[in-house]
Amino acid sequence: MEHIQPYLDYFSANPQWAIIIIFLIAFGEALLIIGLFVPSTAVLVGAGMLVGTGHLGFWPVFWATAIGAIAGDQISYWVGRLYGQRLKTMWPLNKYASLMLSGETFVREHGGKSIAIGRFVPGVKAVVPGIVGMLGMNQAFFIFVNVTSGLFWTAAHVFPGILLGQGLALAGDLSGQLLVVLLVLLVVLGIASWLIRKLASRLQPYTHKLLAGFSAWARSRKSRAMHRFGKAIHPTNPRAPAVVFLIIVAFASLIGLIDLVSGFVLRDAASNLDVSVATVMGELRNAPADAFMIPLTMLAERPVIWATGLAIAAWLFLWRSWRVALIFLGVMAVAEFLSLNVNHLVSSPEALRHGGFTSVPTLMAGLVFGMLAVIAGHSMKRWSKAVVAVLCVSVVVVVAFSRVYLGAELLSGVFVGGLLALILAALFGMVIEAIPARRIRPYGLVGFAAFAFIAGGMLHVSNGIMGAEQRYALRPNSKTFTAQEFEAGGWSQIANRRVDLAGMPEEVFSAQWVGKLDQLTAFAQSKGWKPFPTWRWQDAFSYLDAKAELNKLPPRPVLHQGLKAKLTMALESPSDTRRRLVLRAYKSHTYVTVDGRNEPVFLISITPEMPRSRLGLYAIPATLKLAADEQQLAIATLQAVPNVVSVAHSQDPLQPASVLLARP
Repeated sequence: MEHIQPYLDYFSANPQWAIIIIFLIAFGEALLIIGLFVPSTAVLVGAGMLVGTGHLGFWPVFWATAIGAIAGDQISYWVGRLYGQRLKTMWPLNKYASLMLSGETFVREHGGKSIAIGRFVPGVKAVVPGIVGMLGMNQAFFIFVNVTSGLFWTAAHVFPGILLGQGLALAGDLSGQLLVVLLVLLVVLGIASWLIRKLASRLQPYTHKLLAGFSAWARSRKSRAMHRFGKAIHPTNPRAPAVVFLIIVAFASLIGLIDLVSGFVLRDAASNLDVSVATVMGELRNAPADAFMIPLTMLAERPVIWATGLAIAAWLFLWRSWRVALIFLGVMAVAEFLSLNVNHLVSSPEALRHGGFTSVPTLMAGLVFGMLAVIAGHSMKRWSKAVVAVLCVSVVVVVAFSRVYLGAELLSGVFVGGLLALILAALFGMVIEAIPARRIRPYGLVGFAAFAFIAGGMLHVSNGIMGAEQRYALRPNSKTFTAQEFEAGGWSQIANRRVDLAGMPEEVFSAQWVGKLDQLTAFAQSKGWKPFPTWRWQDAFSYLDAKAELNKLPPRPVLHQGLKAKLTMALESPSDTRRRLVLRAYKSHTYVTVDGRNEPVFLISITPEMPRSRLGLYAIPATLKLAADEQQLAIATLQAVPNVVSVAHSQDPLQPASVLLARP
């Protein structure tokens, strides 16, 4: 965020430059031909984002955009009226004869509506105002449509940016790291979409030529399968786009798989995100949900998946689709081999404790249902194909969620299994595209596979539910120290930084507290600290009052490894009434044996906050940097609690400043 902030600060301090740029972009976008080369949408939505984040005013941006768009269209209209039919022969318009022809056809088809509609149509929007002027449209009518459509066009560009900016501002208030990630993601998506559009239009002839060449090479092979594959990918084949799509899916999935696997190998440990998600799911687990999730996850175990796969193969054999059936069984055998051996590549104790670095049930379920969708879609119509694909994906997603919920696999392991399934299913799809589609009765195939899946699942669940309940029982991942071990250095083995839900390390914990929180709460209240209840989603409504006093606003909803604080208290800063200290206590998975009882260790986070208003619409307390005197004030409060023993002190800025043991 520190790299982006100087530019935002500059535009906030010098809004006139931003307004001039916005006007010129909107103006240039509306000029004849020039509008083809002006990235108006990205810039104007970006301007709306700056409004949403509070760095630019709404009305200056809105009017600069609207006036620029209206003025640009008006000048283009006048040019058309001035030169008439000669316009088409003038430079540089004569270089875009096909575009001018398309624009003239568009105007003749839509009449006066073309001015308003044309603003939103790529390509022709750069020539429509000039063409309507060339064709002699009435000036008064043009002005009316130009102004009204210009205002609507402005709103359509600026308002989405404002909403996006508000979302980014909210994300920044809740997590600075999250804001940076979202901004980078938006930039990447914007660049990617622009490149795809440009490449798709400019490289299409070369793509056809490349596919034709590769098709000719494949058909020159002696293998009958290669010959058919060459025919399948030839540009004249209507199914060639499906093959190309499968190639892209396989390639993208392979890149994602390499990234995930390399992360596992390099870290040799589960990521913070994995740990956070696993911790959240462990806290959410309850008996009613377990009773529902355990049978769901059993549906993806080997007996059920293999029963479903064999049923699909049997149907294919029944309808004499021998090669598809044999390839189907071969791919399942490859996946089974991978599932038996791939987890030995990683020795991370955390990953192995959660079933390894790949989710075998997700892999097998994703593969079988992915290949089912490919086979059925091979001879189905578009909407039927979409319904089958959605149903198959839904089954896999539900299974994957149940695995993460039960702690059977890590989130990244589920992604690895899913990506492996995508790669194998895409390769399978490419292969069978080279095989002529037979009358395999796709609806019957889907129904027979669904029957085998449900019947096999019911049988497997009824016979193995008791063992599964023991297998998927919640296993607490806690550690216990004696008081002597803890004081001798055990305290330094506990997490020293808060980890947000995205897995990013945040502030260093200021203290550790061993014991109940009642003593701390009662004493801190007597010293002016105000307790706040556990944050709930309803508390977000209090942020909608942009003028609310700070002491009326609940502290920000901050998590550690996905968990809420067990205690939240705030103290107004003695030197600045707009600033407060917020103390949060997070329960760890560590216990210390004190006087024969296991007392939990709480991690104490201390952060300053002050209100930050956004466009006068809402205010969420913003986190500030903790000053040394503020930490000393909070630590002094902790140390002053009666019957508290100081176990350790640390001058290391990356370690808690104080470790305290509260005796009853």
